[in-house]
Parts: sequence; structure tokens; C-alpha cells
Amino acid sequence: MKKNLLNGLTGMGLMLALFFTSFVSCKKRDDYPKFNEKKEEIVPDDIIPPDNKIEKITQKIMNQADVIGVFQMDSTVTLADGLQRSHIRFLNKLNQPTSIQILEIDLKKKIVPYVMGAFDDNLYVAQPIPDMAKYNEASSGGELLAAINGATVANYSYIKNGRKINISTTSGKEKTRPFFAVQFDGTSFIGNCFDTVQFNFEPYDINRFKGLISGTGWLQYRGAVIVSTSAVVQANTALGLSSDKSTLYAVVVDGASGSFSVGMTFNDLARVMKSIGSYDAFVLNSGNASVMTQRQFSAGSVGQTVWNVVNRPPASMVGSLNGVGFVKMK
Repeated sequence: MKKNLLNGLTGMGLMLALFFTSFVSCKKRDDYPKFNEKKEEIVPDDIIPPDNKIEKITQKIMNQADVIGVFQMDSTVTLADGLQRSHIRFLNKLNQPTSIQILEIDLKKKIVPYVMGAFDDNLYVAQPIPDMAKYNEASSGGELLAAINGATVANYSYIKNGRKINISTTSGKEKTRPFFAVQFDGTSFIGNCFDTVQFNFEPYDINRFKGLISGTGWLQYRGAVIVSTSAVVQANTALGLSSDKSTLYAVVVDGASGSFSVGMTFNDLARVMKSIGSYDAFVLNSGNASVMTQRQFSAGSVGQTVWNVVNRPPASMVGSLNGVGFVKMK
């Protein structure tokens, strides 16, 4: 009987031990990671190094455009003989950060603008500008060193390699929407008229254009700055041509991040275009499509050619239907 009682107590003790063990093991441990907690994102500081040298093109803007409140930094790189890219950062007159990229193209050299199409095709489909540059280099006749975006919608005129894909804004009654064209002889041309009442319309032969791309609004016409009623500060892409048609200017203003660059109004951009040497200038597009890309070799032993974005568009960068590339001819 004592043996049975002892065995019963031993069994009961074992059950109690197992109960407490399971209780302790089921307790919530405090050393497990907490997956539902959001980690605080660390935003890297945008450090602007001191810059005591002001490039010539920046000095022109500072002297003539009255858009730079505080100069921060600039740099100029030569992509080829006749093709330079400048990056300028400053605080505008409202103490807001602004970043612009400027391509200065000497058309007297062997640098030729080339109207690109998505996938080097004639279809109206969208493609990111770096990819578009890659696809179009083979048909450009040389090395496509840099490119900017064009239209994002299909209702603007567009000619590629002589094929008239859309000429709705370059024929008929529509004579005011600006366009940039490259003639078959290689001459660059900005056409249509800002105001057919105020200015004399200069006729052109559309059959002479090898490539053409339309814009959205005038910034300059025959040397006169066009005053816009819009006060929207945003990203912009613009083209300008000098009075002797020997120098082309391609400008991209960043506007995706208020901490990096707020963008620019049409009126301020018009003053910038005039100050750097444009005689005629217009906006190609605005907003999330504003992109500039540059041809480079990738790092590593492979050394493949890539086209890197040199400005800072938004993460949701919009693809373009067409664009303008700048080609070093062979």
C-alpha cells in the first residue's frame, strides 16, 4: 500500500513538473525579433561640397537671369568635342533648392541631334529614356552620347527618319505649337509661331525634315521672352537654339524632391534659356518625364555601354514616346 501511495505521489509530481515546464516554455520570449515594428528610415544627408569656382555658363545665368538667390555648386564635363554637360545647384529667390542640367551642343562640330523613338520604332509606345537611347544608337549613325525626353502623349507631331508619324500640329490651322526639327541636310530648326497676329509666320517645308518632335509651350520666340500666366513650380525639359542656329541647348530641371530641387516656373526657365544663349526656346515636357541620360561604360571587366540618368527624376519616372539624342558622328 505504501508502495502504491509512493508511486501515486511520484506520478502526480511528474505531472506537476510537466505542467510547469510547459507553462514556462509557452511564455512569450523577449528575445524574438519584432517583425511588425517599422524601422526608422535613415535618409542620407545631401552634402554639397564647397565650390569656389563658378563655371562660365553659371555666371551667365547669375548675371542675366535673376533666378539664383544663393549659388551652391556647379560642374562641367566634356562628353565630346562640341558637347558639354553642366550641373548647377542653387537656392532660388525664395530660398528653395534647385538643380538643373544643361547640355550645350556646338552644331558646327560633329555632334548631330537625332529624334529617337521608343524601341527605335515608329509606334506610339512609352519607354524609359536610357533604354530608348540604347535601342536608337544603332540607327543614329554614330555614338549616342546623351539624350533627353520628349512627349508622353500621342497628340503631338512626330517625324522619325523622314516618316511622318503625326503631323497634326505642324500642318493645317495649327501653327502655334513649337517644334524642333532636324532637316535632311543636318540643319536644326525650331518652327511654328508663338502668335501669328503679333509675329509674322515663317513658312517651312515639312518634307525637308528628317526628324521632328513637338513641345508644349513657348519660352522664347525670336529673342523675346514669352511671359507665362502659369506660376507652377515643377520639373521641366526644354530645348533652345541660338540665333545663328549653331548652338543647341537642352535643359532639364529637377522637381521630384522638395529637399533636392523644387523645380522651376516657365518664366524663370525662359530667363535661364535666354541667358545661356537661346534665341528660340520651348518646353518639351514637364513633370515626372523630365530626364537626361548620358552614355558611359559600366564598371568592371565587362565594360558594357550603359546610359545612366544624370538628373534626379522621381522613382515613378514616366516613360516617353520619343526623345532627342545627341550623336557624335563617325
